[in-house]
Amino acid sequence: MTDSPRLDLLRPRDIGGLFGDAFTAYIRNFGAFVAIGAAVVVPVQLVVSGIGLSQLSGGYESRYTTAEVGVLLAQNYLLIGPLVTAMVIHALLAVADGRRPHTRQAITGGLEAFRPIFVAVLIAAVGVAVGLILIFPGIWLAIRWFFAPQAVVVDGRRGIAALERSAELVRGTWWRVFGLVIFAVIASGIPATLIQLPFNAWGSSADSSAIALVGSILASAITAPFEALILTLLYFDLLARRSLPAMVPPVQPPPV
Repeated sequence: MTDSPRLDLLRPRDIGGLFGDAFTAYIRNFGAFVAIGAAVVVPVQLVVSGIGLSQLSGGYESRYTTAEVGVLLAQNYLLIGPLVTAMVIHALLAVADGRRPHTRQAITGGLEAFRPIFVAVLIAAVGVAVGLILIFPGIWLAIRWFFAPQAVVVDGRRGIAALERSAELVRGTWWRVFGLVIFAVIASGIPATLIQLPFNAWGSSADSSAIALVGSILASAITAPFEALILTLLYFDLLARRSLPAMVPPVQPPPV
């Protein structure tokens, strides 16, 4: 017995369809998706930013050093983004089946997929970093290999094969994908900024980077799953447009 209407994943969607279906799934299962975001964001940011960058104990800083920016980018690219995406995919498969996602199953499924995802994303990161020496080649590769996490979880690809699957889907539609990725970042970035701003002001007045870190954690936990939803629906959109099958993992019903 289903709890909500099924969601057809393998169909083309324009920008309105991507946003609308992602927003509907997110709002209907708000608690589950925020729990998924928190399961990743809280421990990663506490360890990397809180302890590693001393934000739990330092005074408020309005600007980051170049090294700190690099650490934060690596944190999001290698850890938060892939992990949240993997978990969101498992939750989205339940939504597509007309059921409410089971948070524990989604988190467990995402963690089980993290190792092959990390390998694929790390390979991509090396290539993108080299390409960024000339700027545009790095951006081109970042979009071309953007869907490596989805390729691992949805299609069972591993390592370079995951990058090849992503490149296969992006080929011929690079500018469209680039625009939709920017749209997804903006769609999640605006609410994230609005959540973060009062914590930054509070942290500045109290000279506490820990307060600003709390705002960052809250903002990311709430918005990262929504961004992952849009981009995962885009992955299925690309599959549908190329009439390619998706070897999606079976979704088990939650335990009674």
